Amino acid sequence: MKPIRPTLALAALLAAPLLHAQALPPEFADWDAFVEQQLKLWKVPGASVALVKDGKVILARGYGQRDQEQRLPMTADTVQPIASVTKSFTVTALATLVRDGRLAWDKPVREFLPDFRLHSDYATQTVTVRDLVTHRTGLPRHDFVWYGSTLTREQIFQRLRHFELSAEPRAKFQYNNLMYMAAGYLGGKVAGSDWETLVRGSVLNPLGMASSSFTIADLTKAPDHGTGYTLDNDEKPVAKPYQDLVAMGPTGSINSNARDMSQYLLMLAGGGVHQGRTLIPAGDLRAMTSGQMTLPDSRLWPELNGPQYGMGFFVNNYRGHTLVEHGGNMPGASTALAFVPGRNVGIYTTVNMSGSFLRDVLMYAAIDRLLALPPVDWSKRFHDIYTQGRAAQKSAAEQKLAPRRAGTQPALPLAEYVGEYEHPGYGVVTIGRDAKVPGGDLTIGYNGFSAPLPHLHVDVFQSPRDELSEFDEARVQFRSSFEGEIEGLRVEFEPAVKPIEFKRLPDKRFKDAAFLLPMAGNYAIGVREWTVRLRSDGVLTVAGRTGAPLELIGARGTRFNVKDQPGFQVEFVPDASGRYTQMALHRNGSSSVAQRQP
Repeated sequence: MKPIRPTLALAALLAAPLLHAQALPPEFADWDAFVEQQLKLWKVPGASVALVKDGKVILARGYGQRDQEQRLPMTADTVQPIASVTKSFTVTALATLVRDGRLAWDKPVREFLPDFRLHSDYATQTVTVRDLVTHRTGLPRHDFVWYGSTLTREQIFQRLRHFELSAEPRAKFQYNNLMYMAAGYLGGKVAGSDWETLVRGSVLNPLGMASSSFTIADLTKAPDHGTGYTLDNDEKPVAKPYQDLVAMGPTGSINSNARDMSQYLLMLAGGGVHQGRTLIPAGDLRAMTSGQMTLPDSRLWPELNGPQYGMGFFVNNYRGHTLVEHGGNMPGASTALAFVPGRNVGIYTTVNMSGSFLRDVLMYAAIDRLLALPPVDWSKRFHDIYTQGRAAQKSAAEQKLAPRRAGTQPALPLAEYVGEYEHPGYGVVTIGRDAKVPGGDLTIGYNGFSAPLPHLHVDVFQSPRDELSEFDEARVQFRSSFEGEIEGLRVEFEPAVKPIEFKRLPDKRFKDAAFLLPMAGNYAIGVREWTVRLRSDGVLTVAGRTGAPLELIGARGTRFNVKDQPGFQVEFVPDASGRYTQMALHRNGSSSVAQRQP
């Protein structure tokens, strides 16, 4: 996922007056003009911003358009997905359970959720609640498993055991949405309800965030809601529907607006207190806003150093100040929230564009002004990164420098690759053919998304470059057996571990009794006999005179793999009338044939 007019800004102001009708500080005299200029530079339709200082909301305002096609203005009330800014709400809600003695940060998750399982026994037994919300469980992202999926939260939770770890617990920072889902799922179970009920009761309602919700269906019901956009290959904004994250709610499903988020900011910037009521205990707020896990320090610029992750927030040394922040990205929306502990200042901003640096430009520009620091041209810095990155990609494409072995062909006819492939955690990937073109390329389908899959080299296929596609330059490698059958594929869904392996599922006709039953019978080679039967559960079995029957798993045509017998296949051979009169036994490269008995 990737990343106007003065009259519209005026319309936004008329529609949504400031919460505190007071003049902006002198440092913000140019703010409105600055935001309008940045919208044009970054090709973003609209943005909304909330600023707080000294316990007051000094600005809650929209800029540009929330809907380009209908020319509707972005306002302080425009509801947008806040994406991963949701994570701090999950931690805040868990903190209320810790406060009440129902949860403990440093106890193993399994003390509260006995069915919690990760890929290693050590991680399963030792990962704590704090580990879940500090991105240090050892699990890399594995985001493809949930994005677009119809699985429930419970189903994804039960699949965690199937995802490979890339580090030992607490050894390495690895941003992870699945673990935040698990943390929210845990909170709901401990509270005796669900994550949504817990967050609404412990955070949204106390802060008066009545416009905030949890689903895209609820967002679209709001009279003033945003429309998401993304830049296409020609850098033109194209409408991009928001993606519902119901199952993954605790990691990024909250929708809100600048007006509601200003109340959340007031609480955070004010030390966890809102209108005289303590929402987050002081100790937990300190833990949320101080380093629990150290991050690599790239030192791109002298103003930023010492990056760490707290609980639901990144923590940086910014120009001599502790800056607590978190961004959010999802198709059609980019958000950022930041505040400075002890200085009682903060900003929330959202733009209706996928993966846009504009959210960061506005965040740092506002923080500089709120702290009365000399301005830094953050827009130029981020825009240089953006333009140089695109230029580097274009240069590689023009020089045809992509890793490709020329002059190769697929090992088999394309029809041989078509089918369904399954992983116990990721589910099913479907390989098909382009029906619009006779003899066309392969296609890939997963979680409701699809893309063409033209041949790259050998038995590797790659989807085209497409900024609008979830399968932007995705590579798929097919794996064949010693018998020359396509038995699986590998996809680079998670770069931190080896490619994810999917096993080929038998064709659906291998579950059809009408197809299987004619193969049943007795076959013999001299005095050696085998009996083939169709069990009541629809599984074909073969048994000799001794030993238990062996299950047959459909491979291709009338050929079957023998379960738990690598290299052993059984093939049924018909005569001219179509009756199966022979059974070929293939084992480790050699073959023999048994004749059907009367």
